[in-house]
Amino acid sequence: MEEGICTICRTPTRSTPYLSAQAEGTLFHYQRCSVCGLVFLNPRPDPEQLLRYYGRDYYGGGERKFTRGIEALRLLFALRRVYRLQRYLPRAGRALDIGCGQGAFLQLLRRQGWAVQGTELMEEPARRARQAGIPVFLGEIQEGQLGEGSLDLVTLWHVIEHLRDPAGMLRRISLMVGKKGLVALSTPNVESTQARVFRERWFHLDPPRHLYLFSPETLHHLMAQAGFRMIYLNHFSLEQNPYGWVQSALNRMAFPGGDLYSFLKSQPGRKRPENSPFLAKMLLLSAALLLPSILISLLMAWRGEGGTLEAYFIKDEAGCG
Repeated sequence: MEEGICTICRTPTRSTPYLSAQAEGTLFHYQRCSVCGLVFLNPRPDPEQLLRYYGRDYYGGGERKFTRGIEALRLLFALRRVYRLQRYLPRAGRALDIGCGQGAFLQLLRRQGWAVQGTELMEEPARRARQAGIPVFLGEIQEGQLGEGSLDLVTLWHVIEHLRDPAGMLRRISLMVGKKGLVALSTPNVESTQARVFRERWFHLDPPRHLYLFSPETLHHLMAQAGFRMIYLNHFSLEQNPYGWVQSALNRMAFPGGDLYSFLKSQPGRKRPENSPFLAKMLLLSAALLLPSILISLLMAWRGEGGTLEAYFIKDEAGCG
């Protein structure tokens, strides 16, 4: 976001306070644009400060981010995304996954005949993806780095909220995507029931890593400005939404923020207090909350108020904004 200019409506920012939340001993403030409704972190850490929040604790240790069982589930969810995308792109082509992590999604696409590559912010996840044979660029894709119209698919799975300049990134993507190319993304839904109920305790708020928080409307307008038309919108994610309810409820009950999430991360050599009363209580509560969270997630998706959004956009040659 340019200083004083809204990323979406491009008007001088007239914003109102949205909420404040504490993370790692620092209080962060979100504001909402009074014109278009975009929610954004203000002020933001500078790029060097922000990198401190993407360390080992964020990416997990060893050769994977999460424990083996969780990684197996994530692989199934990634496979489900591949199958959904094939409804719109039945023929293999060239794909770029921005924020590809350790490359599981791209590995599955490659098995379907796709030529794949990814980007990552930090070296650790990029290294894991390269070990799996995935070509990975470090840092953000720049204009001219890939040929104009050279891509059939660009994906941003829970990435767009992390970008310092999502509008600029989407303009670059638009040049790289060919005619009828597809952009697929997922992101937290700031207009969800989860967000309204838990506010500063909402798991998907995640300051300061989440610089922007989108609603279906603000996401639609941002993508339209870059020349993309929405063709699919889904409010239900079995991977994200039930867990969002569980972890947000634990946060509200004064368990340390994200403690269950940290427990699920892969941390070789970490001594876990497997028999501690605190851990046992947290795991029992999590198990008790899981089924109600799945049912609530289904209901909220039916109401169009899911905690996260998954949306597909086709390049609109006529232009959208």
